[in-house]
Amino acid sequence: MKTVLFLLFAVAAWSQPLRVYSEFARIDATGKVTAPAEPREILSPAIVRNGYSSFQVVVDVPKGTAYQLYVAQNPENAVQVTLYRENGDKLEPVTQPASGDATQVYWMDLWTARDAPVQRIKVEPQLHVNNDWVIYPMEGRVVTATVPDGRQPDGLNTCTPSGKMPSDSVSTFKLRLRNSQQDAALAASAPKEELQKLLLPCDASTLSDPEWYLRIRDYLLRLR
Repeated sequence: MKTVLFLLFAVAAWSQPLRVYSEFARIDATGKVTAPAEPREILSPAIVRNGYSSFQVVVDVPKGTAYQLYVAQNPENAVQVTLYRENGDKLEPVTQPASGDATQVYWMDLWTARDAPVQRIKVEPQLHVNNDWVIYPMEGRVVTATVPDGRQPDGLNTCTPSGKMPSDSVSTFKLRLRNSQQDAALAASAPKEELQKLLLPCDASTLSDPEWYLRIRDYLLRLR
C-alpha cells in the first residue's frame, strides 16, 4: 500500500514539469513559488509594444533527467525572444534549445516592436523530456499600449526590494528596473488621480505579495 501511495505521489509531482509565472513571483532553487501564496496564472498576458514583457519559466524535473526547452511562436517572429538561465540574481543568456538535467528557473524576455499588429499570438514554452513533449499553452495579447521613445521619465514610485544593484551585466534586478521604467513612461500620460487610486502604501502586507504591482501594470496596458 505504501508503495502505491508513493508512486501516486511521484506521478502527481511529475504532472507539471513546465510552469510559467510573472516576473515578480518569488521562486526558490527547487522551482517552488515562495510568494505570493496564490501566484497569478499566466495564460493570456497582455504584451506591450515597443517594449519588453518578462516571465519566469520553471522546468521541474528529477535530477539526472535530460531536457530541451524551446519557445515556439505563431505567427513566427511575432516577438523577439531572449532566454536567460537564472542563477540567484544573475541572468545567464542561453540559446535555444536550452538544455539541462535538473530543475531550473529561466527568465523569458519578449521584445515587441512598435509597429507590431494588435493581435493574439502564441508564445509557447515547449519542453522535450523523456521522449515526449510538454507544452505550456500561452497566448499573448499584443495591446495598443506602446512605450514612448526617448528618455524614460521618473515616477510611479512603488515598493522595491532593498539591496544594492548587482555588478553583473545582466540581473533580475536590472531587468525588473528596466520594465518599471517602461511603466513609468506609460504612466506619464495616465490620469494622476487614477494612478493614486491604484498605489498602495509600502507596508508589510504589500511586501508579502510581490505580485500586487501587477494591478498597476494591468491598468497601464489598457491605456490607448
